[in-house]
Amino acid sequence: MILIILFAGILLFVFGALLLPTKALRIGGGTLGCLTLLGAALLMIGNDNWHWGMVQVTTTKTTKIASVSPSRQLDLLVYQPLKHSSTERVYAYRLPTSSQQHHTAADLKTTNRISSQNTATPTLVTKTTSWRYRPGIWRWLFSDTGKHHEVIKTENTFVLPRSWETLSVRQSKWLAQAADDQVRSAKHTLAGTVAQIVAEQRLANPSLTDDQLQAIKQRATRAATTQAQQQLPQLKAKLIAQAKAQPVE
Repeated sequence: MILIILFAGILLFVFGALLLPTKALRIGGGTLGCLTLLGAALLMIGNDNWHWGMVQVTTTKTTKIASVSPSRQLDLLVYQPLKHSSTERVYAYRLPTSSQQHHTAADLKTTNRISSQNTATPTLVTKTTSWRYRPGIWRWLFSDTGKHHEVIKTENTFVLPRSWETLSVRQSKWLAQAADDQVRSAKHTLAGTVAQIVAEQRLANPSLTDDQLQAIKQRATRAATTQAQQQLPQLKAKLIAQAKAQPVE
C-alpha cells in the first residue's frame, strides 16, 4: 500500500499543480500531492534505515543431529574454516534419518558455537532474530513490499555429548586414512600372532591333528581380538590427538 500512496502522491502533485482550473486549486492540489509524496517517502526511508513499524522477534528451533563419521566407534562434527577468517566456520552435520549432509550458513549474520554437555542426544539449537512488521497499519502499509522477515542474526549452538569430537574437514580425512592404515596393520599383526602361536603348538606337539590345530587357531584369534578391542580406546584417543595436531586446512 505504501507504494500505491507514493504513486498517488506523484500523480496528485503533477496533475494538481498543472491541470486544475484555478490557481488556488492548483496550489492546494500540488501541496497535498507534495505532502503525500514526502510522507510516503519518509515512511519508506525510516522503515528501510531505522525499521519504523517493525519489532524484533526471536524464534528457537531444536533439531536432533547425527555424526557425519561413517564409523560407529567415533561421533564426529566437522567444520570448514572460511577463507580470510580465523574464527568463522561452516559446520557439517546430518539428520538421524538421512545420510545427506547439511551445512550451517556461511554469512556474517550467522554465528556458531559448540556446547559439550552431559547429554545422550546431540542437538542443534538455532535461534533466529528477525525484524517483523507490527500488526495493524504498519503491516497494511508495507504489505506489498515483499520484505516482511528481515533476518538480523542466526545463532547456532551444537549441544553435543562429551564423547563427541570436532575436527576440520582436512583433519577428519587424515583421521579416516590413519584409521584405515591402523586397521590394516592390526589385521596383519593379528594374523602373524595367530600363525606364530599355531606354529609353536605344532612344533611342541607334532601329533596334533588338523582339527586340534584349527581349535588352537580359533582360540588364539579370539584372544588376540579381545586384546585388540581392549586397546581400542587408547588407540582411538591417540589417533584423535594426532588428527587435532594436523593443519585445519
